[in-house]
Formats: sequence, structure tokens, C-alpha cells
Amino acid sequence: MKLRSVWRVVLAVGLACATLTAGAATLYKWIDKDGKVTYQDQPPPPGAGRVEEREIKDVGSDQSETIAEIAKKHPVVIYTIPKCSSCDLVRDYLQKRLIPFTEKNVALGNLANQKEMQDKVGDVIVPTILVGAKVMKGGYIESLLEGELDAAGYPNPKRPAPPAADTAAQTQQ
Repeated sequence: MKLRSVWRVVLAVGLACATLTAGAATLYKWIDKDGKVTYQDQPPPPGAGRVEEREIKDVGSDQSETIAEIAKKHPVVIYTIPKCSSCDLVRDYLQKRLIPFTEKNVALGNLANQKEMQDKVGDVIVPTILVGAKVMKGGYIESLLEGELDAAGYPNPKRPAPPAADTAAQTQQ
């Protein structure tokens, strides 16, 4: 009888630990000596250079922040010019992912936007993408943008949502 009580305690503690760790994960970002940016859920190898760690919410956890709140804390701005295929790819990706963003045209004649971009990022090169204080300039790499948006807390439709409780109950019947 005493052994049964011990197993119940062990099971309860195990379930509690699993529940606490299921809501968040750590995302590691680092840039190696060749300039390659890497995102992983495992810590980088020794000597990986500058490492950033971010806690990210699990898709199954309650979304405590709305997209509007996330956008207020981490606004997305893209600096573009007309007839720029990389700029089009960035815009399409953000629209597909339903991310609110501001687009600023820095083509010739748009001196105010050019000055703003120069002041913020130190250069005028397109596309340049800002996610909050993070700057990605001079090209579009979907995985890099995806990682920055994920780290900022924006929802990601690539991650499947967990089944609803009533859907799970219906499949068991």
C-alpha cells in the first residue's frame, strides 16, 4: 500500500514537471566566424561567438499577447524600392503570415525615408527589415526573418495548432 502512494507521488511530480516545461522553449541564435546565422533549440558549440537566448512560447500555450500587442513592442518595418524582387518576397512572406508591417519606399526622391533609414541602420540598402530593434539588411533569407518573428512572439502558421479538446474527444468515441 505504501509503494502505491510513492508511485502516485512520483507520477504527480513527473506530470507537474512536464506541464511546466511544455509552455516554453529556449531558442539560441549565434553567428559563426564565417558570418553564418544559426537558430537552434540546442545550445551552440563552444566558441560559437556571440550567442543570444530567447524564451519562445509553445504554440499550444495560451497566447497571452495579441498580434497588436506584439506589433507595438516589436514593430516590423521594411525599407524597399519599386521593382525589387527581394522586397516583393519579404512583403509576400509577411502578408502570408499575417504580420502587420510598415513599408517605407527609399527610392530616389524619397529623401525623408532615406534619411530615416540611414539614421536607424547606418546604410541605405534594400530590402532592410526591422523587427523591433533587430535589423536584417541587404537581402532576404526566409529562415532568418522567420526566426526573428518567432522570437518576437508573432504566431507562426507553419507550426500546427494542437487539436481542440472537443475534437480529441470526438475521435476517441
